[in-house]
Order: sequence, then structure tokens, then C-alpha cells
Amino acid sequence: MLQPDFVFRGHQAAVNCVHFLANGRHLVSGDQDGLLIVWNMLLKRQLASMPAAHQAAILAVGSIDSTTIVTQGRDNRLNIWTLDAGEFTGALQLAKSLAIESLNFCKFASCAQWIVGLVEGESGCAFVYNFAQDTRHSFSIERKSATRMGDREDSPMCMHLHANGKLELFVGYESNTLQSFQLQISGDSMTASMLCSAKAPHTEPLMSLDVDRDACRIYTCAADRQVCSFAFDATGISEARPVAVLANPGGSQVRRFQAPPIVAVAGWDYAVHLFDSELQRIQDLRFHRAALTAVDVSTKSSEPLPDIADDLVQQRWRAQPQWLAVASRDTRISLWNIQRAAQA
Repeated sequence: MLQPDFVFRGHQAAVNCVHFLANGRHLVSGDQDGLLIVWNMLLKRQLASMPAAHQAAILAVGSIDSTTIVTQGRDNRLNIWTLDAGEFTGALQLAKSLAIESLNFCKFASCAQWIVGLVEGESGCAFVYNFAQDTRHSFSIERKSATRMGDREDSPMCMHLHANGKLELFVGYESNTLQSFQLQISGDSMTASMLCSAKAPHTEPLMSLDVDRDACRIYTCAADRQVCSFAFDATGISEARPVAVLANPGGSQVRRFQAPPIVAVAGWDYAVHLFDSELQRIQDLRFHRAALTAVDVSTKSSEPLPDIADDLVQQRWRAQPQWLAVASRDTRISLWNIQRAAQA
């Protein structure tokens, strides 16, 4: 059975999120106690940490660039951090803190300088923030779901943001409805125009979605056993095809990676489930002793490290593989050579 290449053990509480910075040189993780850690991927050790990055659990972590980190906590704060990274040590400084709703566990979505989060989940009130311009606009992604008791608010559960000349937001709702919106800013106002909508075949609430914009595919996982894929275009979102079925229910996060082209699901059954882009099973990676919460894959760069003069260190950097990072409630983060793991 394949085993991880490295294991990080710096957390004392459940690790809720992991994220590689754009240069692949650093990994960021956040845990249930509000501890934020930045890991040096060349030395495989802690570079910097912030013990009270949030006053409650850290739900999600992302980045704007290789030195700007974004975190969301259960304390209803979205914090933006500046990383000052040296060769052996580093420091985190809080650059901005914004209000965000985290009560329904919907995590922020980001792309380039843009960040989208919820102001009030039940009403579908959301905001988009531009870090470079320091501007914030509110808009609505409200949706009502018909029930036997009448219409009720359909809370957003997960989001994905794409920015390429225009802002496109994909939202998964509690009713397992998928919708995409085009966000348009005009002066001080913003509107969200719905582009398309479809019903996902999940039997339990959606937990996560990811989007391959180049291939026009949406991938979803939920509290049930299904992993779904949807094609979409200007006319709408197609029915789910294909559907992969996990051995056990529950996926915390689904991610679609371009290189190598895999779909990874962080399972509640302690395993990472790897599929190809058509959701054909590759293999399951098992190491952890509790539910998995998040996965991410590093970039592979052939560029030399700009601040390192040692030739031996540069050789070690060029020889590094792409890493698959896996976070778990057992307090550990495992690192896997993704090229080896992606082989059936």
C-alpha cells in the first residue's frame, strides 16, 4: 500500500484546510483551534505560525499571491495576511480583516485579487472584495426552494469564483441546486445575473464544488456517496455525467487539478479518492485515522529560487516532485508524490 512521503505534525487540533501558495514553496494550514501555520516545502518544517489567527476554528485558507494569504474563521472574520518569508523563518502580519458569515460553513471563494463571501447565508446576501483596490460591493444570490410548507430560503453551501476578463460565480445550494452568475460592477453598485441553473442528483446536502473552466465541467461531492460531473455552456448546465460512487458516504472537498489531470475527493472514510477527469477510479490513498477535510496540489516550477545562492539547495528545489497535501481531523497533514499517487 502506498504511503505518504512526509507527514506534518505541527497541529494539536483537527486540521480543517490546506493550501499551496502560487510558487509551490510554501503550504498553509489552519486548524480547529484557530492556529495558522506556513510550512517551508523545501525544508519540510514550519516557517511561520499565528496561534490565534482567529478566535475560533479556521474554516478555509487561500491566497491572492505567493505572499498574501486569506483565512476564514468561525468567528465570522475574513483575514488577509502578508507573509514575510526568509530562507529559514518568516512572519505573518494582518493586513485586512473583513466581516463574513461563517455560521452555515459556506467558505469564501477567490480568484486573483477578487474574494467572494457571504454577508447573510439565509437571505443569499453576498459581497465581493478587491484586495488591490480595497473595494467591497454587495449583491444577492438569493434562491428560494419550494417545500410542502411553502417557499423557504435556500442557503448557499459552497462557491467557486472564476475571473478572466469577467467575474463568474458558481454556487451550490442546500437543495443541491447549482447556479452560475455573472457579476457586474457599475460604479458603486453590483449585480449578479444568473446564467444557468441545474439540479444535482445528490441525496444529501452539497459539501463542495470545483470548476474546470477550460473543459467547462463542474465537479461536486456531498454527504452522500456520489461524486458528480456536469458539463456547462452558454445554454446551461447539463445533467450529471458521469457519476462515481464512493464505498462510504461523505466527501469534505472535491478538487479538479490540471497537472496531473485528476479529481481528488477528501473522504469522511479517512481516504483520498482519486479519479481521472471522467471520474474513472484511479486509486484510494489511506493513511489517516480520522475524516479528511481538504486536499491541494502544489505547482511544479522549473524556475530557480530567487533568493537562494546555494547550488545544492537549487538542485534540491528542481528535483522536488509535485505534492498532494491532505488535511485530516487526526491533526496531521500528509504529503504524497502526486505523480506516483496518480498511477493506477
